[in-house]
Amino acid sequence: MYGLFTETDKNDSNIQIYHNIKFPLDDIIDVLHPLFGTKYPFQEMIYTIYTVHHIFGAYDRQQGRCIACALINNVSNNSGLYIMLFGVQQSNQGHGIGTHLLEAIIQWAREKGYRFINLHVHIENYKAIGLYEKSGFRKSQYIPNYYAHLQINPPHAFRMDLPL
Repeated sequence: MYGLFTETDKNDSNIQIYHNIKFPLDDIIDVLHPLFGTKYPFQEMIYTIYTVHHIFGAYDRQQGRCIACALINNVSNNSGLYIMLFGVQQSNQGHGIGTHLLEAIIQWAREKGYRFINLHVHIENYKAIGLYEKSGFRKSQYIPNYYAHLQINPPHAFRMDLPL
């Protein structure tokens, strides 16, 4: 396993962040499906997991389980990254896990020479927007009907960008 770094959250549990190890599919599904399963068809989520370029996972070593993960693709001739899905299990939200995971991704991207990271977020996902803005992302575009193909109402999104 390749660990990026170990951090201690506010509850003193040891969080280890990994990149592109052979994550058990169940670990990723256990994090992402409860968060996005009502909006994304299950087979589409599985396809995304198997075809994505980068997977980052945050594991709580005391609990022995994955508590957060991010699915990321290379874009623009590998000069940037696109965060496809990013989630922290609801029972672990509010403890800095998402911040640690996102900061690890940003640090790794800078070290690898990427020039930017972007993503789309639902206009009413205030917690995610706050997390992204705290990490330096800025809203760059309002996109009406971005999520029209999914069961999300309203279907609008913001594009957010982070220059590296």
